[in-house]
Amino acid sequence: MAWTWTVPYMTVTHLDENSMKMIRKPPFRSWLVFFGVIAAGAYCAYESRSLKLGSFYFACGVMLAHVAMDRWEECQLNKAKNSVRVFHRTLYDVILGRQPARCVVSHLSEVMDIRVESETLKYAGTTYNVALVFDTGFSLGLTSAGTYGNREIQDKLAVEIRTFLGLKSSIEIMESIDA
Repeated sequence: MAWTWTVPYMTVTHLDENSMKMIRKPPFRSWLVFFGVIAAGAYCAYESRSLKLGSFYFACGVMLAHVAMDRWEECQLNKAKNSVRVFHRTLYDVILGRQPARCVVSHLSEVMDIRVESETLKYAGTTYNVALVFDTGFSLGLTSAGTYGNREIQDKLAVEIRTFLGLKSSIEIMESIDA
């Protein structure tokens, strides 16, 4: 059954017995910053007395806006191909229709657990990110940036991925060892 459900963290756009696809698009805040910086560069260009200086201000505004823009991130889990693919696309990749600049590919059979990782940032709070844990101990986050606030959203996504892959949670594994 193919279906879609959305949480602020990621959107599951496709789910059936063999594949699962999740996408994270830049949030509204990122678009506000993007257009705000471009508008500031355009204003500086308009107020400048020189065409060269105005062009420089506008180009700087566009470049700063691009740097401030979040990425489009995608994770594909495919049981039929035994693959995990994590893509990161920039604004230029999306506009130009290019292939992702960064792509991580691995075997799905090497995924041993799904966990929610947390990182406490000084003066900012705690961020959470869903990560795939491989048998080598390597941990791959589904997105390059965590989200602030409530951890329940990430826990819900981790349970959904764990159910799709048929993995037991760490607590279930510990309980079966103790029994």
